[in-house]
Amino acid sequence: MLFGKHGQSLEANFLPRFGPWSAREPPSVFEFILYHSDWMNMTLFRLLLLSLFFFHAMGQLPSQDILALLEFKKGIKNDPTGYVLDSWNEESIDFNGCPSSWNGVICNGGNVAGVVLDNLGLSAVADLSVFANLTMLVKLSMSNNSITGVIPDNIGDFKSLKFLDVSDNLFSSSLPPGIGKLESLLNLSLAGNNFSGSVPDSASGLVSIQSLDLSSNSFSGSLPKSLTRLNNLVYLNLSSNRFIKTIPKGFELISGLQVLDLHGNMLDGHLDGEFFLLTNVSHVDFSGNMLVSSSSQKLLPGISPSVKYLNLSHNLLTGSLVNGGELELFENLKVLDLSYNQFSGELPGFDFVYELLVLKLSNNKFSGFIPNDLLKGDSLLVTELDLSGNNLSGPVSTILSTTLQVLNLSSNALTGELPVLTGSLSVLDLSNNQFEGNLTRMVKWGNIEYLDLSQNHLTGSIPEVTAQFLRLNYLNLSRNSFSSSLPKVITQYPKLRVLDLSSNQLDGSILADLLTSSTLQELHLSNNLLTGAIEFSPPSKSTLEVLDLSHNQFNGFFPDRLESFTGLQIYPRIIFPGPLPNNLPNTLEAFNVSYNEFSGVVPENLRKFPSSSFYPGNAKLRFPGGPPGLGNSPAESSKKKSINTIVKVIVIVSCIIAVIILILLAIFIHYIRISRRLPPEHATEKDIRRRALSNPSGTTGIGGGGPLIVSTEDLVASRKGSSSGIMSPDEKMAAVTGFSPSKTSHLSWSPESGDSFTAENFARLDVRSPDRLVGELHFLDETLSLTPQQLSRAPAEVLGRSSHGTSYRATLENGVFLTVKWLREGVAKQRKEFAKEAKKFANIRHPNVVGLRGYYWGPTQHEKLILSDYVSPGSLASFLYGNILP
Repeated sequence: MLFGKHGQSLEANFLPRFGPWSAREPPSVFEFILYHSDWMNMTLFRLLLLSLFFFHAMGQLPSQDILALLEFKKGIKNDPTGYVLDSWNEESIDFNGCPSSWNGVICNGGNVAGVVLDNLGLSAVADLSVFANLTMLVKLSMSNNSITGVIPDNIGDFKSLKFLDVSDNLFSSSLPPGIGKLESLLNLSLAGNNFSGSVPDSASGLVSIQSLDLSSNSFSGSLPKSLTRLNNLVYLNLSSNRFIKTIPKGFELISGLQVLDLHGNMLDGHLDGEFFLLTNVSHVDFSGNMLVSSSSQKLLPGISPSVKYLNLSHNLLTGSLVNGGELELFENLKVLDLSYNQFSGELPGFDFVYELLVLKLSNNKFSGFIPNDLLKGDSLLVTELDLSGNNLSGPVSTILSTTLQVLNLSSNALTGELPVLTGSLSVLDLSNNQFEGNLTRMVKWGNIEYLDLSQNHLTGSIPEVTAQFLRLNYLNLSRNSFSSSLPKVITQYPKLRVLDLSSNQLDGSILADLLTSSTLQELHLSNNLLTGAIEFSPPSKSTLEVLDLSHNQFNGFFPDRLESFTGLQIYPRIIFPGPLPNNLPNTLEAFNVSYNEFSGVVPENLRKFPSSSFYPGNAKLRFPGGPPGLGNSPAESSKKKSINTIVKVIVIVSCIIAVIILILLAIFIHYIRISRRLPPEHATEKDIRRRALSNPSGTTGIGGGGPLIVSTEDLVASRKGSSSGIMSPDEKMAAVTGFSPSKTSHLSWSPESGDSFTAENFARLDVRSPDRLVGELHFLDETLSLTPQQLSRAPAEVLGRSSHGTSYRATLENGVFLTVKWLREGVAKQRKEFAKEAKKFANIRHPNVVGLRGYYWGPTQHEKLILSDYVSPGSLASFLYGNILP
């Protein structure tokens, strides 16, 4: 037996730890192994529970996706609905690590697959780079908010992204080249932001893109050719940017492209006939550019049958539509818009173009009569026709089309009576023509919703039997010669929102029901002969927003029951006496009561309007602290206007006498100046050098001594002993004439002076020294070449002056004469416009027009010169006709 510590056997120390066996009966090997296995299982079970607890705790920690979302949340400044700020918090994290309970977050398993925050009015500074940590992100959409930020440089790391929409926000900067690494992207919309710069050529890497919208930004430069290599494109919108130059070829090769919208840019060049022949695009919008026709004879060689919508409006297209074969171009179109171009000639009838539904040819130069086929509808199914703003003439007797719903013939020269109308027209605009007669034919018109007959020569009364206009919401009969009183039937139109009867000869009293209408928003009755008082019972709630009763003959007091008219704009230029009512609504948006006879104090809620809302007129109306924007009170203004006729006559007579005295004084001073002039022999060669020049016309120079020739060398020579080589204008004058003007003198050395001097004075006062011409001298003719210093040293002879400046004859070193015009300050435009105009005039070639040779642009406003050919002075008749005339 083995003994251990304290004399006990090893069995006695060992056995009690492993089982209830007695020391007398040691366990068998089997029993020992069995008991040891149970103990090991309990230990493993405890370790398993501890591991599960550990992994559960690890699962509750924020995942990489959640941290990215919380980082984006930090940039949100305002969330008016609480959609994000109230929902995105760590307490609502799901067990699998993706916060599917967060608003706008879409989960796929344990990863964030989409973030959709559209139309929430969020104000935020977004750092989109944090979304690169969302490795499974497929959709990121946050359109129509107020989010600022940029497209991050790591945008190419969004490998799984298929849908990106940040349209209608405040994003800016240019597109990074990494945008082309989004090979899985199907939809990209950056419209309605402030992006600028050019579209990178790397955009060709968007190999899967189907919809690309970059509209309404500030992108510039030419359209990249790389866009034509996006073979999966279905929708391409680059409108409302600043793209220039021509449209690149190749879009016709994208077989699946359905919409191509390039409107609102600055694209130029000819329409690409090959594109229109071969394309599969159904919607083409090239409007609002500077495109021209493909040839002078034809708009296009052909149009693919797939094109259904074609908008070429607001371009520089020319030609005629009746040259033959043009109508075949449009046979498959449903919408054709050629408005705001320069087409001319007569209008075609568009016979048998059955597909065409919308035809807009407004604001061109079409002339002649309107083809009957356009208005009869026998071979045409057009629902909207716009021929406004042309030179069309003749009568329009009938409109029989049963399909036509919108017809605009305004701003032409159409004559005759109003047409007979059948069918289902809902919008009819015949304004600004020369229609005559009365409104009897209008009695049979029905279903009209919008009717404009303004600016014609219509007369008579407004019929009382037009109650069939149950859908009418806009009626404009202004600027005609209608007479009689207001018809009561107009108060029975249940949907009328705008009524304009201004500038007619309507008389009688105003209809109170018009002011209390539950639908009327604008009422214009100005410039008529309406009389009586304005009396009505205010409604509980009114929709009236604009009320113009000016220039009538109303009497009585200003209505004081307008408190229910919220948001009203009032223009009552009527002779109203008495005070202004103090119960007008505080929500008035516009207010004008000038040219009236109001008195008293302006109510407090009306003092927010400018003084032009109350004056002129209203001499007795005053503000507590004086009217805003005026230095004098109305009382003071009235005192100034109360000068009697006698005082006015005295003032006028005094002014006339003063003018006569000034004229006599000017003549006297001029006589003294002439008498004090020194004879030519008194001037030494050191003071000034003169040389007589021959006069081609045979006339004598000023003073009989020939013109004065002054160069810079003469001016500098007179400054010997001076410490500076730069001479002031006064010193230049003293060097030549011996007279130095003071700062207060009326004499001026620049052509900006408004005084009149002789040729000698001009030469003395206007010639600059070489140090003055330090700007840039530009030539528009290759035959002329000199420096600004050479031009400075050239002797100058004054030829004359005008309101634009002073002209000199400059003699160059090679003996060539040039006419140099020193422009007055303020005459020259900005440098870019000035250079453009100069080049334009330099291209003019005519025997009776002096050629422009160049110009000088100095560092200051008054240093602007124009160089042109010199033409010898003489008789205009002899110059034009030689010696033919006696």
